[in-house]
Amino acid sequence: MRFASLVIGLTMALGGGALAAEGDALTVSGNGVNVRARPESSAPILRQVGRGEPAIELVRQGEWVQVRLPDRDTTGWIHGSLLTSEGGQPVAAAPTPAPAAAAQAGPAPAAAAPAPPAQSGGQSAGQAQPGGPKVAAADSDPVARFRKSVSELNDRAVAAAGVDLFTDVAAVGDGAVQVTATEAWNVVPEGGKQSFMNALLGRWVEAAGSGQSLRVEVVDQSGQVLREQSGP
Repeated sequence: MRFASLVIGLTMALGGGALAAEGDALTVSGNGVNVRARPESSAPILRQVGRGEPAIELVRQGEWVQVRLPDRDTTGWIHGSLLTSEGGQPVAAAPTPAPAAAAQAGPAPAAAAPAPPAQSGGQSAGQAQPGGPKVAAADSDPVARFRKSVSELNDRAVAAAGVDLFTDVAAVGDGAVQVTATEAWNVVPEGGKQSFMNALLGRWVEAAGSGQSLRVEVVDQSGQVLREQSGP
């Protein structure tokens, strides 16, 4: 019974809302819609999809939505104005172009810089606040971002099946990362393992960018590679 419960729970973590932060079923509403590696219009394009393409919402960031495209084995970002919900409403409003008059008027004069706040305890104005650079460094580290994303994915596996699925993330060079799996990986159905690999690669592409050859390896506790996938 315990084995069956693990299989069902981990399968639900992939097929239902446990993997998706939102889990809503969306539909692509435009033709030649770009699926990007990051939630910004300048990010690399992973592929293009057409009107009517089904998409499963994973998470939102501003007006962008990270989606899983079940018919394409792809995870990426699409602007919300190009996605509709079940009611046919756009997920986000289309970007509003700047008025022509404002564009012709030229840039507005720069506002005077505010005076720096008073320093206490003898700290100079140019000295960084405690903890600030550490947070910025973590946010700018692709492996750190990927590790956080894998931790969130693992939390959903815990919520669905009551077990840890992944325990560690490490960079191994040449655009590759290793994700250490627990013994629970062995009870994930074959299709589920592939779905997890798609999700892991999509999150690694999102964290590192698609301007290089990337690879995700799932390894056991001894470091033996159980499965790997490359992209984009």
